Amino acid sequence: MMASILILDTKAIQHYKVYDDYAVHRVVYDLFPATARKFLYYRYPKPEESGIKVLIISEDQPLVPQYGSIESKLIQTSFFEYQKYAFKVRLNPVVREQDKAHSIRGYEELASWFSLKQKQWGFSADPMRLELSSIGVVQIKGKQGPMTFNECTFSGVLEVVDRSRFIKSFHDGLGRGKGFGFGLLQVQPLH
Repeated sequence: MMASILILDTKAIQHYKVYDDYAVHRVVYDLFPATARKFLYYRYPKPEESGIKVLIISEDQPLVPQYGSIESKLIQTSFFEYQKYAFKVRLNPVVREQDKAHSIRGYEELASWFSLKQKQWGFSADPMRLELSSIGVVQIKGKQGPMTFNECTFSGVLEVVDRSRFIKSFHDGLGRGKGFGFGLLQVQPLH
């Protein structure tokens, strides 16, 4: 797997017309011309002095953009051998009932939803250190019209309880909306 940082400077933002979340989605997808999505991305919420910063986790090396810059490095297998990690993940908290997605809202409901999902993701987050932020709704103007996503960023400390599921969660992402910047599990080993 590769970890890449894409920086879209002023020239790149103007060239690619990056004025909304869908434009970021489009730019990232263009770095991977294969038909199947084999990557996750996270757009940092505050623009950097140098422009828009996007973290990308992918199976393949992304293309070098015509404008802007990208730096990539291989994620070593030893990165997944730790027991505890600091984590952050932007999710689209929903439950599906009869082929319809229902948003999870409210701090207690969101924390409970996250707690119930952890086992299938291969980790257990410390409930005393769990933080929720950026709670709200995001609308993205797509090709077929506007799309609405529930949003919440979860962060804290996790302990790996099933290493293979944890690695799969890191690789595949968590929850729904992964094609639009949700679900990338950002982790930092704790010694």
